[in-house]
Amino acid sequence: MPSKRMLSVIILAGGHSRRFGHDKALLPWRGRTLIQDLVARLQELSDDVLVVSGTEIRYTEILDVPVYPDEIGNLGPMGGLYTGLKHARYAYSLAVACDMPCISHAVIDLLRDHLDGSAWAVVPEIEGHRVPTLALYHKKCLPVIAHLITHKHTSLQALLDAVPTKIISEEQLRIVDPELRSFTNINTLDDWKRCVQICYHQESL
Repeated sequence: MPSKRMLSVIILAGGHSRRFGHDKALLPWRGRTLIQDLVARLQELSDDVLVVSGTEIRYTEILDVPVYPDEIGNLGPMGGLYTGLKHARYAYSLAVACDMPCISHAVIDLLRDHLDGSAWAVVPEIEGHRVPTLALYHKKCLPVIAHLITHKHTSLQALLDAVPTKIISEEQLRIVDPELRSFTNINTLDDWKRCVQICYHQESL
């Protein structure tokens, strides 16, 4: 299993929060913004944390980690992952959506435990659906992403179909995160209220 100093972290923060109404990354969370809290907690995991902020560079005034704009714009998470993998220091990266504030260290450790060199991606599966925005990716994915983009396939699901992928089942995930709180994300005000209710006081990853 890669040590702390052998795994990069890519925080995907390029969304426009249209459904929520304003920038979710700047929501207040435990005395700071949501993205500040996520960065600080993930720095406990890795010494190479970076943020991909979409078509514009954002958040630099509040973060102490590198922030990069998409190298290829308007591709959603696929573009963010491509940019992040290009700038990541290590072979494997944990990709995390910026609106998932309840991530458990135990879930990340579970994903890392399945890195045996055979998979280019290690991905959780919940209710039969792969969750590509809390997953591990190898730099080997870069040319595959470029190829998919060229052929107008811009979903992370298409990437997972195209590379050696290891699936972590819901049964395995529930052993370390029984209520699957790590996979709670914020799209609406109700989602935000639920996150505050279930994991606002969660102390650490």
